[in-house]
Amino acid sequence: MEPRAVLRGVRAPEADLLGDPSVCVAVLDGPVDLSHPCFDGADLTRLDTLVTEPAGGGRMSLHGTHVTSLIFGRPGSPVTGIAPRCRGLVLPVFTDAGEGRVHQLDLARAIERAVQEGAHIINISGGDPSQGARPDAMLERALRLCADQGVLVVSAVGNDGCDCEQVPAAVPTVLAVGAAGPDGEPLELSNWGSAYAANGVLAPGEGIEGAVPGGGRTALTGSSFATPLVSGVAALLVGAQGRAGRRADPQAAGRAVLQGADTAPCTPAEAPECRRRLVGHLDAARAYELISRGDPTTRQAGAGTTADGARRTTLSPEARVAAAGGPSSLGTVPSDSHEGASTMDTQSSPAVTPQAAPIAQPAPIAQDAPHEAVAPAGARAGSGTGATDGVAAASPAPVPPPEPAPLTGATALGLAPAAAVAPAAPAPAAAPCACQGGARAGGGVRPSCASTNDRPLVYAIGQVGVDFQTEARRDSFRQLMDPVEGTMPDGTPTESPANPYDARQLHAYLTANPWASDKVTWTLNLESTPIYALEAELPVGMDFTSPGPLDLTLAKTDVQRIVTDPAKLADLVMAIAAPPVSTVYRSFRDAYLGQHLVAATDDDYISRISVPGRLTDRTVRLFSGQIVPVVEVKSRGVFIWYEKQLVDAVLAAVTKEAEQQQMAIDETYVRRTIDAFLDKVYYQFRNLGQTSADRAMNSAGTNAFSVAKTISQAMLLGQSIPSNPSQRASALGGLNLENLMNPSLYCIDTITVAKSPYCRMGSDCQDVTVSFFDPENDRRARVNLLFTIDVSDEFPVSLAPAHQFLGS
Repeated sequence: MEPRAVLRGVRAPEADLLGDPSVCVAVLDGPVDLSHPCFDGADLTRLDTLVTEPAGGGRMSLHGTHVTSLIFGRPGSPVTGIAPRCRGLVLPVFTDAGEGRVHQLDLARAIERAVQEGAHIINISGGDPSQGARPDAMLERALRLCADQGVLVVSAVGNDGCDCEQVPAAVPTVLAVGAAGPDGEPLELSNWGSAYAANGVLAPGEGIEGAVPGGGRTALTGSSFATPLVSGVAALLVGAQGRAGRRADPQAAGRAVLQGADTAPCTPAEAPECRRRLVGHLDAARAYELISRGDPTTRQAGAGTTADGARRTTLSPEARVAAAGGPSSLGTVPSDSHEGASTMDTQSSPAVTPQAAPIAQPAPIAQDAPHEAVAPAGARAGSGTGATDGVAAASPAPVPPPEPAPLTGATALGLAPAAAVAPAAPAPAAAPCACQGGARAGGGVRPSCASTNDRPLVYAIGQVGVDFQTEARRDSFRQLMDPVEGTMPDGTPTESPANPYDARQLHAYLTANPWASDKVTWTLNLESTPIYALEAELPVGMDFTSPGPLDLTLAKTDVQRIVTDPAKLADLVMAIAAPPVSTVYRSFRDAYLGQHLVAATDDDYISRISVPGRLTDRTVRLFSGQIVPVVEVKSRGVFIWYEKQLVDAVLAAVTKEAEQQQMAIDETYVRRTIDAFLDKVYYQFRNLGQTSADRAMNSAGTNAFSVAKTISQAMLLGQSIPSNPSQRASALGGLNLENLMNPSLYCIDTITVAKSPYCRMGSDCQDVTVSFFDPENDRRARVNLLFTIDVSDEFPVSLAPAHQFLGS
């Protein structure tokens, strides 16, 4: 089946059905062979992800190339996609060597990156079967980001042929897609479930013809290949919004797809045969009609019947979700699956090389002339082999691809192979991209030069970990470190090999040998999961340091006190004698020691570290086999969280403020409240620190020292907010004796982040609002603190003192 067959019946000029360059679709899949003739002249950009390998002859390269061609294949080429004029982002997440599986954390990374780069629609032809259809915390947060930003996520339901759900398709804010045959009936392999009854649609998924790495074309079957058809239709709907003078609203496009879905009579509604139909079958013509008239939430879908044969009445997305039992709560829940998301199993017919079959031209369609790319400031140079942006240039004649092994579906259908078609002659070479500074030899895809953020900023909070990547690297440390000396019970001295994983031993070795600090792979961990590999920027500042966190900027009184304390004097002498070290690696080294060796009640206890930096285009494979991206950490703005000292500072500010107001407070209660603030930032709102909102939130948590007085005032503000007549009279007449004896301290409730309406030119400003409430009286007004933070630089900065106001 040709992909554009789904557009039959759409009443629109042919040029409007090729997509709009202002609409951006991101494809999260396997590596894509962008040298394929069908992408010649396409506006596609491959973004850096954890998958750095180019497209090859493996299953995931076939999967990714095929899916991408169904959206972006150019007119007149071997494959004409649904929206070839749209701008595309290619983010590889599946590898040929990884058997098509990826951890949900890594999928969340790619989703956040796509949002940052301006994607309107994100296509995910894969998923992770999950107990209760709940994503893990990071994926859940990434999908919530898409919903908040109005980005439409389109995901496959899976090919297990069962009443089962997987994420992200089962998340209520995602548009789920199942596979149907030519007759519109769901394929036996297509999954179904209660979640998909509210947010799922069927689309053609049998024998869909698309591109093959190396230049060929083949037909594949599965929900993976139904999904890009829906994504392409959604992209056309967003383009129609722009032509009508309305703002781009991908979520409205998703609603139009659902409400315009064709539903055939089926009874009883709860029978498996009826539930397999999801909301209905994709009707691109009806969806286009709905979107052309306005926001489909205010319209009825028109004629049609429900699965039980009743007259159809259009429901809002919220009503659909409620009818299905309501959305799952957005809490921080660990993933029940350790496998991660995977691509859908498929059925395919072998690809045909140019020599194996005659060239067949696709159906006539308006030729789309390639448009010139505009080079934004700071556009990056390519880093690929033989081309730019990691994309191989197409040779004048396509190279015959190796014949891939057929892929086995979850359920054997015994389908006859669809007719495979060889590629047509390659189209003329695209115009040279302005940002590359010259023409390229041969044909091939032209980079879009549209990436708005070449090296994304990171401001993350976590704990420091160490990794040695290989046994050889670990053992080299063991042999170079001093052995551990001890004694037997009878007093006999003993000596045992050093342990590189022992925080005290490693810290002592790196203090004496700071030049080895970059031989350790430092990681930033959320709980026990590494999310980044950390390396210091070059050049970096050097500093003399001590075996522990000791400040060497001493006053005379400090020196006099140290002289009387032999232990502190010894630390001082060792600090002066120690070689200088990078300030960044010193922070890593001290934080790793403080996390492991000091009790939480100690002044030197280190709970976390805040890390400013930029994502690089490199990755690291850890000893466990996990692959993480490398962050180049900047020397400005690395903060070590000495948690007890931080809490003590806020407590001192609250106590001083209470004394000025002649109030007695419970110090234990205040300490718990501040602990709750830090826990909310780290546990409830833990994040990857990549988006503007997350960097602002992490900055607000890090700056608790600087806002200690402001937080203390908010906690005590409840004393000046009367909540009953006697309190109002007392407040007007003077000091409230009841409050003096039994003060009700406000405590922190929520933390929210929104784009600030007030900002400096060229900056990215976010408003972080910390809300306080009275836990003993929920009728009292809330107190809100608003911090405006500029996150356009590597080190976020506060623009003004915190603003304080009452909330509902």
